[in-house]
Amino acid sequence: MKLTPLFLLGTRLSDTLRYSETVRSGVGRLLSFAALWTKKPTRVALLTRALSLCDRPATWQPILKRLQQETHGADDRLWREAMQDSSRLPGLVKKDPALTRTVLLKRPGENGEKGVLLHYFEYNLARLLMALPAADLQWLAARYDIVLAASWTPTDYALLGLATALLPDGIWVQPATHGERERLTRFHPQLRCLPGLACDWVEPAFYQPKPWSERSIDILMVANWGDFKRHWEFFDALTRLPKELRVVLIGQNEGRNTRETIAQLAQKIGVPQNLEIKESLPIAEVTRLQCDSKISMVISRREGGCVAMVESLFAGAAIAMREGASIGSAAHINEKTGAFLRPSHLAEDIQALLQRGSGLDSATWAADHISCHISLAAMEATLREHAKAQNRPWTYGLAKVHWRPHPVLANAEERQQMQSAYDELHQRFPHLFTQDLMTRSAS
Repeated sequence: MKLTPLFLLGTRLSDTLRYSETVRSGVGRLLSFAALWTKKPTRVALLTRALSLCDRPATWQPILKRLQQETHGADDRLWREAMQDSSRLPGLVKKDPALTRTVLLKRPGENGEKGVLLHYFEYNLARLLMALPAADLQWLAARYDIVLAASWTPTDYALLGLATALLPDGIWVQPATHGERERLTRFHPQLRCLPGLACDWVEPAFYQPKPWSERSIDILMVANWGDFKRHWEFFDALTRLPKELRVVLIGQNEGRNTRETIAQLAQKIGVPQNLEIKESLPIAEVTRLQCDSKISMVISRREGGCVAMVESLFAGAAIAMREGASIGSAAHINEKTGAFLRPSHLAEDIQALLQRGSGLDSATWAADHISCHISLAAMEATLREHAKAQNRPWTYGLAKVHWRPHPVLANAEERQQMQSAYDELHQRFPHLFTQDLMTRSAS
């Protein structure tokens, strides 16, 4: 049975309330007001939550000022208590305390030369900070620059507060979106932003784009089945597009949603195309399909960097996102790469992109601007200059790394060179740095 227009109207209303910048800012103001009548740990928790909800500088700046006043000179205990009230991370850490998705980009050297420890994502930084006592974190911070690649926008500000309280030399953050960069930079003097985005670590060599005329997939969506991916709006747009279009979905279970629930939703909305719904594919097969697609799109309104869009650029697809989306890779949409879709004209704009897509050159643009090699060089230059400013040596660079579909140290010789540093961390912190962390992070 097809869903009624009333259902879609209700879904749109709920969606607007969830994602509206005005509503989010209003809730943020209410939380900051409620914080006036609470005790300090709860007050800090409410203010960090309020800070994360407000995207407009005029709204978040006074909230940040209050938060800084409340936490000035505070130790880690205040931030730990605030995290218990405002963050889901303590529960995740308790369930699985060992690090994953964590790579060494540089081993420590002589005369105080620091290594570089890169954490994807917030839950791994939380594992580190919540597992080790202050003395061990001081030892680690003396030997490594600690880097967080953020998974979402907004990131977890209570976690970042804990990091600034525990790490003597602070923390580096590569944000999920450029829109959060100013807020992060102003959060604390010990928090420093790296150039680029956390999604920009794709290796171009894995992609062999087909000519536009040889691509057999009209529209590809690589997105898990979660509610925040908003398949319903894409399906609604498909009802106004030709039924002959070849449309492929690639995803995996998320929450209560499965391949079956997505198929049922498409049927109830009345999608006329014969959708190909594929689940949990190997990364090589995802790459093949991306290279065979004319358009690759997501319809989320808020998430992290969305690396699937970056991959699709290297695959030569035209990428499409909903106009106004708070997604990192939205920064990469331009006249060479794709288009933003107007919320009231999704079908019309998808059709227009299909018609002009042959004139785009997304793969060349991506290779020139956002490859893993460019991201690595920018990170290395920033960390090297910081080391020199602190009168610390920098005698060798970072190991080559890319994302596929997890962080991978790309060079076998560099992996071998890094092994002794991995071993040292495992011997010192065996329950946190597992013996197989290098391979575990990449799988």
